[in-house]
Amino acid sequence: MRDAGPTRRAVLGAVTAATIAAAVAGCDDGGGSDQGRRKADDAARERAYTATGALLAHYDAVAARHAPLAERIRPLAVELRQHLTAFAGRATHSAPPPGAAPDDLAAATASIADRAQQASDERLVDLDRVSPDLARRLAATSACLAGHAQLLRSAS
Repeated sequence: MRDAGPTRRAVLGAVTAATIAAAVAGCDDGGGSDQGRRKADDAARERAYTATGALLAHYDAVAARHAPLAERIRPLAVELRQHLTAFAGRATHSAPPPGAAPDDLAAATASIADRAQQASDERLVDLDRVSPDLARRLAATSACLAGHAQLLRSAS
């Protein structure tokens, strides 16, 4: 009997799609100035940092409220903390308010899976406006978040 986790094909497909998107974004300089690209990078980095902090707060709230999920969420939260480091920039960041966790275990699992997928999708929005380096970082974190969503959905 196969484990309920995501298939290797699903994970590789998500990573491949994100990598191709990053490569395409890296090939087009957008015709913008260096200053315009830096502004786009700063804005995208700030959005990713803020969204990651909010997602991490939600993961932590769900883990605190639902002990059975805490062990599954812990390694995912570690990855989100790494994403925060990757997106930390010159701007000062305030800690997001703690997220509310649904009372029902299944609803809590679905909520973090849905938020992870939404965050994954949001990372791809800026790929054509940012520097190739940031585009690769956004694509990689998008693939990681898509993996979170898949892992959480498959285990619920």
